[in-house]
Amino acid sequence: MNKQVLVVLAMVLMVMGCNSTPTDSQTLNANLPYSDIIEQPYRIAPASQSYGKDKLQRIYYWPTAEQPRTIMVFIHGGCWLNAYDYTHARGLFTALAKQGVATFAIEYRRTGDEGGGWPGSLNDINQALPKIKQWIDKDLPQNVPVYLAGHSAGGHLALLAAQSVTFPVEGVIGLAAITDPVSYAQGDNSCQTATPLFFNGTPEEQPQAYAAATPTTQQIVAEVTLLQGDADAIVPLSQSELVGSKPIIVAGAGHFDWLHQHTAAYQQLLNVLNKGAR
Repeated sequence: MNKQVLVVLAMVLMVMGCNSTPTDSQTLNANLPYSDIIEQPYRIAPASQSYGKDKLQRIYYWPTAEQPRTIMVFIHGGCWLNAYDYTHARGLFTALAKQGVATFAIEYRRTGDEGGGWPGSLNDINQALPKIKQWIDKDLPQNVPVYLAGHSAGGHLALLAAQSVTFPVEGVIGLAAITDPVSYAQGDNSCQTATPLFFNGTPEEQPQAYAAATPTTQQIVAEVTLLQGDADAIVPLSQSELVGSKPIIVAGAGHFDWLHQHTAAYQQLLNVLNKGAR
């Protein structure tokens, strides 16, 4: 695999002149717990639209105060389980909007929801994307680069959706994304043991489902960037080894650091999103 790895020292972030950018004193230690993510300040989405009949089939939007530099379409994680919805990442969406990234968050049916699981969750994402494109064309400036991103199990769904997305995206970003569901299902942490629930069986019981749900960059036109922390105890580092992708490994970062605006991991996400800004 032609693999380019950037190791980022999770130590000091320089002040960048924006009030929402962390200063040295604000920068938190890496490997944050989930509780720190949900305790962040956030803004409730100012706008939302449905893309289906189920109440969970909904898109939430965080606009920027001025013309956006980039647009992010985001798929949240949570082990594909309906115990975790989009709201745990509202601090991330709020912070990005302040820094010029207009953000669309897709809510979707998950394991435990009628119509969720495999392949229903992916079908929801694929159904939402054209609705978001219509929204962008109607309300946002032309020629603003669009990124498709997802965290953890949402990163898995983002990679799969990128294989068939019907409009051009600047890049695809996986944050601690699950890229190999077969090997992931063989682990024993709480998220790994939820994998057979999503697929309604183990890899041995549902080989065709796991094969169809294994992303490949050969079917993705845009550049694929996988952001991964080497202290992640939920999604192992090996999941960033997807042929044809560009891994960026952040030293000391844990599973949830990507979702908190005062971490080095978040700054790396912002750097990738701003790379295509025009």
